[in-house]
Amino acid sequence: MFGHSRLLRKAPAVVIRRSGAEGLLANLLHVIEVLHRIRADAEVHVDWRLDGSELGFRYGAVGGDVWSGLFRPIGAVSPRGAFRAKTGLDLALWGNGKDYLSGRALENQRRAYHRTIAKWIEVTNHNVLSRVERTEAGFKGRFCLGVHRRVDKIGVAELQRDGKLPSLDMLLARCSKLLNSSEDSDPRIFLATDDADAAKAFKRIFGSRLIIQDSVKRTTPSGREVHFGDWQTLSLADAEDVLVDTILLSRCNILLHASSSVSTTASFLNPSLILMRA
Repeated sequence: MFGHSRLLRKAPAVVIRRSGAEGLLANLLHVIEVLHRIRADAEVHVDWRLDGSELGFRYGAVGGDVWSGLFRPIGAVSPRGAFRAKTGLDLALWGNGKDYLSGRALENQRRAYHRTIAKWIEVTNHNVLSRVERTEAGFKGRFCLGVHRRVDKIGVAELQRDGKLPSLDMLLARCSKLLNSSEDSDPRIFLATDDADAAKAFKRIFGSRLIIQDSVKRTTPSGREVHFGDWQTLSLADAEDVLVDTILLSRCNILLHASSSVSTTASFLNPSLILMRA
């Protein structure tokens, strides 16, 4: 990892490819960590073209470029002889490393990556931008608790610092307490989740106070995570869904979260966002 980082910092040209085994936000974090480290005069290109070998990044048809479908392109073509940035560079972004930093160190990391995002990354997908604007109107000016609930699967639990996710009942109780302690007389809660059971439970408990995207794909503990779906079942629209959720989480007052690339990205988009572990 450190050798790869050293070579990256010296490279005059860099190509950032997608990791076909990861979802959208893990890939976006990789782009951010690379852009944060390249030399000032480097020629760089983000290449998220699908080649058919992907296992967890099937957001469209083979040959499609997921990056240009969501973001302003960075570099028109892959520079000849470019260094291929394909290894994780920041231990605090991967696996259990997401729980490594705290306090001032975490604050400094968030602000540093926020500056990198502001410099390099712009969402240009009209559907994402319009959905964010419409949905945010439902809580703008009010206290809003953002909640990212991941489906309770073994692989997800292993990425948490204690090896498990809180039960749904525990999470609901925590959310009720936080909403009731708000000084806003009519607070809102925004839920971003791939957990179908959680979506139903939050609707039952919080009713009109809940804001949620209803049309997104969700799963259960016995099913596959959404981004591992078959080619014919996923499209760029599924990438749009998770990007909308992430941006909206960053616009909340507090983010109640587990360890995930979604919550990490939201914390970089808004370094003033208050983070609370679920």
